[in-house]
Amino acid sequence: MIGSTIADIAVSFDGQEEIQPNQGFKDSAYAARIIATGWQVGEPWCAAAAISDWTDAYQPFVELAAKAKKLYSLNSQQMGRNFHADPVWPTSTNVPVVGAMAIYGDGDSTITGHTGIVIEVMTDGVTYRTEEGNTIPDGNPGDQREGYIVAQHTHKVGQPHSVTGLNLIRFIHPMEPPAVA
Repeated sequence: MIGSTIADIAVSFDGQEEIQPNQGFKDSAYAARIIATGWQVGEPWCAAAAISDWTDAYQPFVELAAKAKKLYSLNSQQMGRNFHADPVWPTSTNVPVVGAMAIYGDGDSTITGHTGIVIEVMTDGVTYRTEEGNTIPDGNPGDQREGYIVAQHTHKVGQPHSVTGLNLIRFIHPMEPPAVA
């Protein structure tokens, strides 16, 4: 399933660290994959991290990759609106699935937000874990390293983001590629 592939890709970059604030990355290979999304120095990079994970996973599936590419945005909230407005791409305000992008908003703002990749959904269906770029790890104050990193968080649907307090707007579910005959 494509969701598991996306989650595995996201987890493989756990711990990647920025040169703060949003000035690039300590690992040149990671920097190259984030820059390939259109990200530029000085911009937040959480959405770029999620886009690069999805881009890698959908690479073998040309039609779905092209469709998703048209909907991507480096602005988390705009990306959520783009996918939600698409007549076929599945989204949900309260159902997390593995591989989904979790889109968060900053209070009442329709512009600022955050993006993560769902890497696990617990059996209760409302608790989920994400891998997120441009974040602070759970329980680790920001002053213990030079910049933000790719890290995991545990969340519950209906509660604010565990570290930033942002509000969940929606999940962008991965779309399964057609079965090969």
